[in-house]
Amino acid sequence: MATAEPATGPAPPEAVGPAHVGVVSFLAARAAPTGGFWIALAGGVALARVAERRGARLGFGASAAAMLETVAIIGPARFGVPLTQALSAPILGRLHARGAGFWPRLAACALVRLLHNAATTAFFIWVIAGGLDAYAGTYDAIGRRVGVEVGTADALALTIASLLAWAAFASTVQVLVYRHGLRSWPEQEALHRRWWVSVAENATHTHHLRRFDPRAVSLSAVVLFVLLLAGTQWALLGAVTAWLAAAWLLSRADPEPLQAGLLFAAILAAGAFVFALGGGLGLDAALRRALRAALLVLAATWLRAAAGAAGLREVSRRVLGRLHRVPSATEAAEVLDRISSEGRLADAARSLGARVSEAPKRPRELLDAVLAWVVRESAAFEPAPAAAPLPLAARAGDWALMASAALPALALVLAAGS
Repeated sequence: MATAEPATGPAPPEAVGPAHVGVVSFLAARAAPTGGFWIALAGGVALARVAERRGARLGFGASAAAMLETVAIIGPARFGVPLTQALSAPILGRLHARGAGFWPRLAACALVRLLHNAATTAFFIWVIAGGLDAYAGTYDAIGRRVGVEVGTADALALTIASLLAWAAFASTVQVLVYRHGLRSWPEQEALHRRWWVSVAENATHTHHLRRFDPRAVSLSAVVLFVLLLAGTQWALLGAVTAWLAAAWLLSRADPEPLQAGLLFAAILAAGAFVFALGGGLGLDAALRRALRAALLVLAATWLRAAAGAAGLREVSRRVLGRLHRVPSATEAAEVLDRISSEGRLADAARSLGARVSEAPKRPRELLDAVLAWVVRESAAFEPAPAAAPLPLAARAGDWALMASAALPALALVLAAGS
């Protein structure tokens, strides 16, 4: 496994600070069981500011770095919760800089949200729920309880209508909040220019002893994802379950992400079970689809636990180095090198809590308090020195791990041939 070249230079503080705010906000959005859209608004405003002041290239780079840092800290599960705002924030920042009106901003934001939500809905229908018939069957089963017959076309129409309604509502809120935040940013910055809290001295980093190279762990997890998407045969699911259990024991995995991973796995498995059973696929198919949904989450949880935050950060940095010809990839690597938000999250949360607790409990005042925190936290964040690349070296155990990850494919082949 060859190493990639490091980023070309240090990212400016006016990009790193807002990216750190994006990490804090997006982490909270991914961790919260509900309300992720509202929580991610703060981080989106900060990332829009980067694009407004420093251009779309650095704006998208900071946004990508913030998302990758959240993966490094808690893994890839629920990655899509703040993704719409991560994608649309730099666009809205540039439109604000160019003086675009409300409607162009709304159209751009709604298009991003609609495409993203349509893709995630399609994934749920065809991968988690068991197909369009099962998805529509669940709607029909619910409708029959109230005396309404819901066909496949009706279920699709309801789904499309709900996607359009959410895109219109959420995008309107996002555009208005971003516009207010970007307009008030200079004033807030002037008010708090002297306010500075360096959290670098309080940062604590725990390096869990790893057995496997994080690149080998990442590639093995990708193989598992592909295999799980390929089928739901009991032989395959059993083989993946056994592999994950053995890999968890052998990889000296960090137990910290396990609790959240198990909770999200249970929620997604329950949804898959209800839709498959309600859609008439039968108990056997419902159980298999529920188990696959849980294993998809648990594979992502193992990735974070086995590779560690520093390992995933290094893998992301090296991948971005390979993609240096892609716009914003180099900027993302530069920002990622200097975020190092792990260990600084508690200080940021306490700062936000103190700010909100002092504000009157009314929507406008609470919003202004959060936006003031966004500006202050962005200015106060002290970028970490550019980190030296981790010295990674693939050993025999790493190659064995990657090779063994493909073994469940044999179960898939045998099941297909029987």
